[in-house]
Amino acid sequence: MANNSYKNPSMKQLDILKTENEIERSHYPILLQAQKAWENIEHFRQKRKRNRDYTYGKQWNDLIKLPDGRVVSEEQYIREQGKVPLKNNLIRQMVKAVLGQFRNNQTQPVCIARDRQEQSLGELMSTAVQYAYQHNRLQELDSRTLEEFLISGICFQKIGYGHRRGKTDVWVDEINPNRIFFNAMEDSRHWDCTLIGELHDMSIAEVISRFSFGSRARAIQLRNIYSEADNETIRHNFENLTAKAIDRLDFFMPANQDMCRVIEIWKLESREVLNCHDFRSGEYYHIPVTGAEDINKENRKRVHEARTSGQPEETAQLIETEWSIMQTWRYRFFSPLGDLLDEGETPYWHGEHPYVFKLYPLIDGEVHAFVEDVIDQQRYINRLITMIDFIMGSSAKGVLLFPEDQIPDGMTIEDIADEWTKYNGIILFRPRPGSPMPQQIAVNATQVGAYEMLSLQMRLFEDISGVHGAIQGKAAQSGTPASLYAQQIQYSSTNLLDLFESFKTFREDRDIKIMKTIQQFYSDNRYLNLAGNNYGKEISTYTPEEVRNTEFDLSIAETLSTPALRMASNEFLMELFRSGKISLEMLLQNGAFPFADKLLQAIHQSQAESTQQNTTPQI
Repeated sequence: MANNSYKNPSMKQLDILKTENEIERSHYPILLQAQKAWENIEHFRQKRKRNRDYTYGKQWNDLIKLPDGRVVSEEQYIREQGKVPLKNNLIRQMVKAVLGQFRNNQTQPVCIARDRQEQSLGELMSTAVQYAYQHNRLQELDSRTLEEFLISGICFQKIGYGHRRGKTDVWVDEINPNRIFFNAMEDSRHWDCTLIGELHDMSIAEVISRFSFGSRARAIQLRNIYSEADNETIRHNFENLTAKAIDRLDFFMPANQDMCRVIEIWKLESREVLNCHDFRSGEYYHIPVTGAEDINKENRKRVHEARTSGQPEETAQLIETEWSIMQTWRYRFFSPLGDLLDEGETPYWHGEHPYVFKLYPLIDGEVHAFVEDVIDQQRYINRLITMIDFIMGSSAKGVLLFPEDQIPDGMTIEDIADEWTKYNGIILFRPRPGSPMPQQIAVNATQVGAYEMLSLQMRLFEDISGVHGAIQGKAAQSGTPASLYAQQIQYSSTNLLDLFESFKTFREDRDIKIMKTIQQFYSDNRYLNLAGNNYGKEISTYTPEEVRNTEFDLSIAETLSTPALRMASNEFLMELFRSGKISLEMLLQNGAFPFADKLLQAIHQSQAESTQQNTTPQI
């Protein structure tokens, strides 16, 4: 399980530290609301499991009801009929073809400044976000997330900040859809999300480390809550590399007995606030309504200062307030018994929950996966293959007709069968006049149009999925023009364009949250360490506020990072260098050459030595 110990600088330690004798249990309605949300998408989890089984070869697991009332799987029913349930998994090949297209067009995020004078700031943030890509291995993670997107139609990732793997940084985790719950949504952008959460299975040590807040009494309470979890107990039913545990996931009970279930809930809630406008500083902000007396006290102080300075009271720059309702995201962590382990407002400056997700296509609130469209064709192909195999197995072939009156003396029919099957067998007999000679019968399978139907279903499979043979890398038929083959690849890519664009939107939302999290937690020295000498001079001219408050000045875009693009960029830079438009240092700094850093270092060292020799006084 992913580490969820994110840094929370504004985390309240609850009233639990004040009253350490008991843990608060006053939020049952929120926990029950989360349970209801999790139960309401049970149909999706079942559909996802079916899509996953078909993708990875378990294609005869659908249940059917027999006339005698029994409910068995299709595989069991076919075996009871004396047949072998064959399958030809085309869905897996289709998914791999789409993943290959994604891998072949890898992109990386680029922060573009709308004000071109701040482009160096955009390049700085691009370096920071690309660093997050690198240490989180997001190219690999996004490929697996896309595979989940093709199978289930949804994908989830979580962005947080904390200490992990020996360093404190921004981390991105992929969340299994079986552990996620959320409210009903109709907006395809998911802006109507008001509830989202996740089921965690943590070790008791992780629970104490995460929720004890440095209090030993609090740690003892947590140990008593999860008294059933024991890391020293060896599980009796140890299962690994199987989906059984995740398929039978329960809302309250962990899959493993030695783990602790922690329920994380993020909810958009409304509260009363005072919108404040400070005329002295020009600042707009909001405070809880309980802070009204502090505002009045500050205003009285300013009026008194104006009066003592001999100015009219009307000239005092006061703080104006206006009552309003504000919606904020709040997080809560529960135990299965309803114990509130932690709560507070979102600690992130972007003001939202840490999750990024995509539900596809979300028409009338429904999700339909890419794999779901071709399951019927896959089932019919498997059925035809099994039928053809049964017909061929039950047809007469290689049957020997041997007349009884032709059996040689001293041999039995078993001896004849044994000799007949030998590649060098000899049966010596004297034919009788008028008696038929032994003959072997081989009959072709009965033609019932199965082969034509199988060919039709194979073509329908490609037409429905939009993944044709060209995009899968299959060899073109003899005589196919190269232009036609290229056009087939383009048409296949067009069929997948909507799918890729939806996933691109998901990645852009994720990258924006990564950028905002970086702006919140990274220090100035961290930016300098990441950017190095390339942007050091430009970065030093920016204040921390300018770096951190660039949400409206920067936009996230994607740029290809393929070998062909890097080769074209290097060739363009070489042309500029040959024409004398750029220097050697500029070429090495902006090009993608494997030896650039080493050569730049040698050039700088040579220049430093030359400068030192020129400035050394002669004796």
